[in-house]
Amino acid sequence: MPETIETRKSDHLVIAAKESVQRPALSTFDSVRFEPYAIPDLNMDEISCDSDFLGYRLSLPIIISSMSGGIAQADRMNIHLAEAAETIGVAFSLGSMRIALEDHGQAKSFQLRRYAPNIPILSNLGAAQLRGPSGVDSALRCIEIAEADALYIHLNPMQEAVQQGGDRDWRGIVDALTQLCARSPVPVMVKEVGHGIGPSTAKVLSEIGIEWLDVAGSGGTSWAQIEHDRTHGDESIFADWGIDTVTAVTKISELGLPLSLIASGGIRNGLHVAKCLRIGASLAGIAKPLLAPALTSTNNVIDTLRQFEFELRTTMFCTNSGTLRELTRAPLLKDPTRI
Repeated sequence: MPETIETRKSDHLVIAAKESVQRPALSTFDSVRFEPYAIPDLNMDEISCDSDFLGYRLSLPIIISSMSGGIAQADRMNIHLAEAAETIGVAFSLGSMRIALEDHGQAKSFQLRRYAPNIPILSNLGAAQLRGPSGVDSALRCIEIAEADALYIHLNPMQEAVQQGGDRDWRGIVDALTQLCARSPVPVMVKEVGHGIGPSTAKVLSEIGIEWLDVAGSGGTSWAQIEHDRTHGDESIFADWGIDTVTAVTKISELGLPLSLIASGGIRNGLHVAKCLRIGASLAGIAKPLLAPALTSTNNVIDTLRQFEFELRTTMFCTNSGTLRELTRAPLLKDPTRI
């Protein structure tokens, strides 16, 4: 009997919490090291972490990355995330909305604007769902369902390749993305899901009009390992597939393309956020650190985001950076662009 999307999503939430699907050894955040400034001429409490995104003023340069939706457990989780995002003032990205397109009764799972009226909400659909005569229309429908400020199209060829019954025919995806960009009333943003986007892909996406790219690099949750875990239980040979977040941001930034970058994949604290901004990202996306808190309460999500804020603010204080713009110019002792 074919598995349902609901079954797969439930499995994903359970397995994503396992340490065995995390790949921290792939992270190269240690290759970025700030030069400490021992006489900061700042009041730490007055440091500004504000950031502009999609016409909103965020209090932190953070987006809550896509996790799930369309099942009861994820519904509660997403309400907690949306409420916390609204309270703190960060952006919020929904999980894949394919289930809402195939089962209209699930649309309510992604209608969270009432919980977060004043922050950016991003709808989300897999690139494989763009294929076919109604693919672009389906993507536009996701924007309407979520009352979204932007649309994430997620690229996950490795996950689909190793997933039982995965979507393995990706012919025409670039053409469909081009059509979507031309028709969408909101920005179309592209992200990976944890195996990273390299410079070759970035060039193609920039050429068709994509302006925001979330690299979603390796070094965090491995979706190849999650899918392998569901059916085999041992370690996948593709568990470490991809390009890590620091390398992806660095290499794409060096191209000088008209792209704004979001760094996600393995970001576990506010220092990581600071490092990503310093090497070229405009925002940082976090998911795994919020998964367990989101399954319990809004306040636990808020507490986690406040900890990220404290760590980011501490980094800024100790590099004499009063604003995020100043942080992007803070001297480095170890710079991945020079290694």
